[in-house]
Amino acid sequence: MAFKDILGNNRVKNILKKALKRDRCPNSLLFFGSEGVGKKDMALVVAKAMNCFQMNDDACEVCESCRAINNGRFPDVMVFSALKETVKIDQMRQLKHAAYLKPMVGRKRIFIIEEAEKMKEEASNSLLKVLEEPPLFSHIILITKNPYLLLPTLKSRCQVLSFSPISR
Repeated sequence: MAFKDILGNNRVKNILKKALKRDRCPNSLLFFGSEGVGKKDMALVVAKAMNCFQMNDDACEVCESCRAINNGRFPDVMVFSALKETVKIDQMRQLKHAAYLKPMVGRKRIFIIEEAEKMKEEASNSLLKVLEEPPLFSHIILITKNPYLLLPTLKSRCQVLSFSPISR
């Protein structure tokens, strides 16, 4: 899936494509919007575009890194989801450790945290240091339905992108 394959949210797509083209994509992004608007798909396209061998502002879908990300077997793209209703502090410790390691095969390391609103306060606080001073090669994308459930200190360190509902 490339940017052209994601329905709606053209404003968000344009912002991300321009940032990618200029190689100025923020290290910390917060995607929020209602369920089913393509937040995770957009995060994966950003991950592919940052690691694509053929394009710099989108995913080509044919190079080895794009195919590996599609199959969920690219070592430099990690997706964290809530375990038993919460995102655990151990998951954020694993992210923090990996964020400071150079990419194994890609150009960038991308960490996607789904349901970021389910992070406990301890997990959110442990993530602050990486968001404040991220390595140049690591990017963190938080995905949430409700940004108001995130700690203000967490939101203030991210570039916030609002996803709107997709029309019929």
